[in-house]
Amino acid sequence: MLFERHKAGIYRFCLYMLNDAAGAEDIYQEVFINFYRACREGKEMTNVRGYLMTAARTRCLNALKASRRLTSIDDFDDAGVAPDETLADTAEHLRDALQRIPPQYRESFLLFELEGYSYQEIGEQLGITHDVIKNRIYRAKQSLQKILRPLLRE
Repeated sequence: MLFERHKAGIYRFCLYMLNDAAGAEDIYQEVFINFYRACREGKEMTNVRGYLMTAARTRCLNALKASRRLTSIDDFDDAGVAPDETLADTAEHLRDALQRIPPQYRESFLLFELEGYSYQEIGEQLGITHDVIKNRIYRAKQSLQKILRPLLRE
């Protein structure tokens, strides 16, 4: 029942963090296998969703570090985008833009906008303050706007 309730959100988070379906699938499966093991060992959990998301976050960040795909905010360019966009193209540009922002901005933005977590819930999961979360989400939006600006002009 818990798997059914949380599988889509965990997979979606992993997919947006990594922009790699195979990698997201691997991490998503690892998270649930480790969750199952922890439950079998009698580990007490008061916040299953938080436990799963924190585990997914940690694994995604480790995967990004291992692949050395971490990006600096200063690495953006304003490359143009073709004007005849379809919805699928727009979604692809958004996924690409998400990959170009720093992981700490991306994860806060995704937890807030995609998963619907409150600032308090994000703070509890990431161990950061309300102000830091607010700043990261703001910076993520600013960065995405800068990257996607050529699309908006078309």
